[in-house]
Amino acid sequence: MKKLIFVLMILLSVLSVASYLNVAVMGEIRSLNPFLVKSSAERIAVGFIYETLLTESSGRIVGAVAEDWQVDFSTNSLILKLRDRNFHDGTKITADDVVFSFNYILQKKLPLGPILAYFTGAEKIDEKTVKLSFRTMNVSMLSFAPMAIPVIPKSIWEKIDKPMEFPNIEKPVGSGLLSFEKLTLQSLVLNFFKDHPNSSENLQGMILHTVQDETMGFLGLVKGDYDYLFWNLDPELARQVLDNPNKYPNVKVALIEGGAVNVILFNHRKQPMDNLNFRKAVLNAINYKEIVQKAYSNLADTASLGLIPKRASGVYDENMGKPEQNIPLAKELLKSSGYDGKKLKLLVSSDKKSMDMAEYIKLYLKNVGIEVELDVQGPEGLTTKLKKADFDLALYSYNLGHHPEMVFYHLHSSRGTMKDGQVTGFNYGGVAIKELDTVLESIWMAFSEQDRIVAFKNLQKLFSEIIPVVPLLVPVDIEIYSVKNFTGWVVSQTEGVMNAETFKSLKPVR
Repeated sequence: MKKLIFVLMILLSVLSVASYLNVAVMGEIRSLNPFLVKSSAERIAVGFIYETLLTESSGRIVGAVAEDWQVDFSTNSLILKLRDRNFHDGTKITADDVVFSFNYILQKKLPLGPILAYFTGAEKIDEKTVKLSFRTMNVSMLSFAPMAIPVIPKSIWEKIDKPMEFPNIEKPVGSGLLSFEKLTLQSLVLNFFKDHPNSSENLQGMILHTVQDETMGFLGLVKGDYDYLFWNLDPELARQVLDNPNKYPNVKVALIEGGAVNVILFNHRKQPMDNLNFRKAVLNAINYKEIVQKAYSNLADTASLGLIPKRASGVYDENMGKPEQNIPLAKELLKSSGYDGKKLKLLVSSDKKSMDMAEYIKLYLKNVGIEVELDVQGPEGLTTKLKKADFDLALYSYNLGHHPEMVFYHLHSSRGTMKDGQVTGFNYGGVAIKELDTVLESIWMAFSEQDRIVAFKNLQKLFSEIIPVVPLLVPVDIEIYSVKNFTGWVVSQTEGVMNAETFKSLKPVR
């Protein structure tokens, strides 16, 4: 009898372990403080534990903690109605918690403060209604602030006097899909929060395993130790799996429409980068198809001439077309650009993918008469040089798939001014074109869907004419998962593999 009980206990233990999804994440988890995120792993964990008022689904803004909202132009404010929801500790989310969450960031001068640059305060209207007030009203007030600020329980955080010194690893409490169970040096155990509308019926939770490099994660997934890798897989590894399916029978690759656009930045503060014909010469010098093929193993698409990627489906103009190499035209444009043959510096990240692209671009430009040398920098060095505007050309990436209005921050002249030797925004190239500013401002103020579509259509047409940056390519988002331990994976072209339907459908393989 004792032996039978022992066997049953072992079986129950195995079944319990099997109901946890094992996910590999990159980096370490030293903090679960939503205001103190440093690694990719911490960002993922915090995103599951905490929720925001609004979120995005299938390219649309939808409610999360809030169920309804409206813009009040007369008072430059957002009025949000809260759902009937609980925190992980069972307490109700109230308007007091939401008001505290927003005002706390300003009071404590937390890093999320810049997201609330125009925010003036939050106030309670009633137990389920809050008002967020701003100095001015524009589209980013709706898509950034309510979608970026985590709702935290006032009863816990009002006791934290120094939040930037608070790791929050003992018992973090949010209202997200997953609740905290246990943190070790190598993993974080999270349980599905059964009060959450997207909670899984068949899984107990998720274990985030921290790994230090992609190869380690890939080999672990092939073995069956991990069920999913929480990063974009390298195209060469993905191609290896796609071309040899019999070698990887349990491994599946999901190819998702990418939202990041790789571009060549011009420093418009310098000659000849401030000359339109020079920028057009660079545009026509590039062999886009070859970069896609050789640098990305054909797991990328040539970018649109209008910059906006297909993933931003609501505003993407499919009639824009794509840039194509035209060497005779590039040489002709270069002659009228004022370029004197001076060697220019191309700022590039030291990662392999960027280096590969940069070498091809250097060759293409040389073929039309533009001399370029590479300025290779690590991540910190690259950011420093961009902020100091210390470059002629630079390889960079705009993530516009989910928030295409971010183009305002990258290209409006107000975001490229210099102060104390630093660029004040993300317009590192110092683009300052009056017509472009006008169109970007119309996007900034477009609240209706129709106004937004028209504004973006005008932007894409103008962009193709003035070439403030060269749109190169849009890498495919490559997600990889295993069907060895679980069935029911759902691939969404807007949300990838880790989506609400996957969580609801996944079942352990018995």
